[in-house]
Amino acid sequence: MELCILSRESAECHEPRGLEVCISISDPAASPALLSPGFAAVLRLAFNDIQVLENPADVLFGADHASAIVEFVRRWSHADRLVVHCNAGVSRSPGVALGLCDRSGWPAAELEQGYPVWNRWVRQLLAGYPGLDSGR
Repeated sequence: MELCILSRESAECHEPRGLEVCISISDPAASPALLSPGFAAVLRLAFNDIQVLENPADVLFGADHASAIVEFVRRWSHADRLVVHCNAGVSRSPGVALGLCDRSGWPAAELEQGYPVWNRWVRQLLAGYPGLDSGR
């Protein structure tokens, strides 16, 4: 499966070719991204781009998010491409993509270099969440 990381703006302009699915990440107070109906499936998640919960009004990436992502990727493992987007496409979505790389044994060096400010908490929790089979 090919991974594609996009900003919200790019994701809203993206027209899937082939069997593509999308993990759509937004801020909790934001409206959902307006995505193409050409996606075979979309998983919508809302959490803040933080690594530590300091403000009780914020939503920290958690076990429920990690579980939903792993189940979604399992369900759509036959897809040609997985698009992952967040608002700017530089922190949360690369964190998710890198966590999936870690879980699945996919190469991550190019993504790490291309997205140097990826959200480390998101990657760490997704990669190592106990009780979820990595599928390796």
